[in-house]
Amino acid sequence: MAEIVELRNKPELKIILSTDGFEIIDISEPKNTGEYTFEEIKNVELTAERTDKLITTLSWILAFFTGGGTTGENYKNRANLKLGMVNQNLKIWLVDADFQKAERIAHILTEKKPTHNNTYN
Repeated sequence: MAEIVELRNKPELKIILSTDGFEIIDISEPKNTGEYTFEEIKNVELTAERTDKLITTLSWILAFFTGGGTTGENYKNRANLKLGMVNQNLKIWLVDADFQKAERIAHILTEKKPTHNNTYN
């Protein structure tokens, strides 16, 4: 029986887990949408949203020297889930998504990926 994990409602982002693989429904990035087997997974990387300190610092310095009455901005790197697959790489943006569910999905996919992919090298 398949398990549906809804990471975001609008735009829709779902991952459906089955016995042999998973399906991604990603309305914001249609190229990610598709059905995949666990055997295709080479690596799984989950990145949380975080402030880009270098760009933020440069923004504040520039704002200070230009003195336009504005302050610098805080720049953030968006949360994402990267799936290295045998034939492609997927990057699923997790904007307004449930990050705890994404952590769970990343854990499940990491556990399900084959320990070696020598067949594809």
